[in-house]
Amino acid sequence: MSNLAQRSLEGTFLVLYRTACRAYRPLRGWIGAAVLCVFIAMTAAVVHFFPQSNWDMFAYTAAILEPEAESAKDLHQQAYSIVKDNVSDGEYLTLTRDRPYRIRQADDPDAFMTMLGFYRLKLLYFETARVLTAFMDPVKALRLISLASAVAVGGVLLVWLGRTGTLMYGPVVVALLTVSAFGDAAQLLSPDLYATVFLVLTAWFYLERWDIPAALSLIAAFLVRPDHLAFIGVFFVFAAIYGPGRWTLSACFAACLALYVWLTRGAHHPGWWIHLWFTHVEYVPTLEGFDPPFSVASYLKILMRSTVRSLMSQTWLAVLFAEVLFFARCIRPAGMNARAKVLLYAVFASICAKYVVFPHYETRFYLPYLVIMGMILLVSWHRQQVSGPDSRKVSAG
Repeated sequence: MSNLAQRSLEGTFLVLYRTACRAYRPLRGWIGAAVLCVFIAMTAAVVHFFPQSNWDMFAYTAAILEPEAESAKDLHQQAYSIVKDNVSDGEYLTLTRDRPYRIRQADDPDAFMTMLGFYRLKLLYFETARVLTAFMDPVKALRLISLASAVAVGGVLLVWLGRTGTLMYGPVVVALLTVSAFGDAAQLLSPDLYATVFLVLTAWFYLERWDIPAALSLIAAFLVRPDHLAFIGVFFVFAAIYGPGRWTLSACFAACLALYVWLTRGAHHPGWWIHLWFTHVEYVPTLEGFDPPFSVASYLKILMRSTVRSLMSQTWLAVLFAEVLFFARCIRPAGMNARAKVLLYAVFASICAKYVVFPHYETRFYLPYLVIMGMILLVSWHRQQVSGPDSRKVSAG
């Protein structure tokens, strides 16, 4: 039997809990929105005051400056000088002297120029940065894009929650963003978060039946990162099967495919296998004359190594597994509308397709897809709790 102290302690906890619940329920939407807004504001502040540095800064800066440069040597000198002005002495030393590859890139402009084919494809990313360079240097412009993208993603998700009556789940969305490496993608100087803005917009527009804005956003995401063509192709197939947005997405896929052919030719991209080898096997100092033969054994080794690295140091596989499990256990597919199913199935299939084609192990590459899946599942679960046959006991959400 419990004693007086135990009963008093439990009674006090119950009173406090019930009081908190009574205060929370009428304000749950506002509280959820506030939690999401505070998280986005915190992320933006961290991006501004504590940005991360990586070697890609040199290549992105050079790609922005390339149209104005007089020679490879001049472009190399400008890019390295601008990055040096925007990082600490220790960071600059690490980025230029900590391994043979970086030493060669810092000392050899011609070797450095061969690397730009990997970066020139991200057309909209660089064009946006070039507009901003009228007011600031390229590194600051790219950091501003990352900061603005973080705020924009938060804004789209806030509107999405508001339109679906699920603002109370703001803390759940914050948790989803956290485990999906949202903060890392925002701090890092890369186009990943910029593309995420357009992909999340695409998802929301499509679910709202605004097919033309969805297609335009999808094209913008493609122009930021052309590797999203895999998602566009899978999305088009599922839309063709189920029907919603079939013709608009067909036109979108055709346009992006044509753009991809044009971009890869104009940017002098070295090709899929060389890119895969360079990323996962060896950072060769120059791509001049580099042409390793395709090997099934090497490809399988890359796939296995990336999977191990994903499991050991990244979160995307765990998040994807949790979302699939949640779908299997908590969602009735028959209760979902056709557009939600098309988008959900397309996103999941495209993650698998992208990984097979180019097995990136870092979570940031899957950020937009994990967020879109999470939002669809969250909203679908909420609606089924409220209006489904087993919803007599409605969730507090």
